[in-house]
Amino acid sequence: MEFDRFDSRILSALQQDGRLPVVELAEAVGLSPTPCARRIKALESSGAIEGYAAILNPSRIGLGVLAIVQVKLTQHTDETVSKFEKAILLMDEVTKCFAMTGTYDFMLEVYGRDLEALSNVVLKKLIRVPNVRDMQSSVVLATIKRTARIPLGHLEE
Repeated sequence: MEFDRFDSRILSALQQDGRLPVVELAEAVGLSPTPCARRIKALESSGAIEGYAAILNPSRIGLGVLAIVQVKLTQHTDETVSKFEKAILLMDEVTKCFAMTGTYDFMLEVYGRDLEALSNVVLKKLIRVPNVRDMQSSVVLATIKRTARIPLGHLEE
């Protein structure tokens, strides 16, 4: 899909407030409501907009500990990777999982109520996933920046 300045403005505004009514969004981006609504639908249909969600504050809902866990698998066959990915998808405590280059194969973002809960996830769930060879966990001391926003400057070029 080709993006123009209106699409970029729509995406930017929706990243700031996904609940913005179409009439207000249209006014903010310089369109009338009907063309704006059509563009939103096209952005959703193309997959540029995957969905809408509330952004929660982990500590305010009882998740006091965040860890970054790096995982190395014993082998890199399609079957091994697929089994690992399926196991991770079933763990609610793992909120992000990235396949990586470098020393470790995957990097996970893992939340827990406290250190004990985090320890249970790492030592009783993650370590037991078949073909996990090595893990390294780092507890996050402070979150300096946390955003769900994707940079859009390249769309304006």
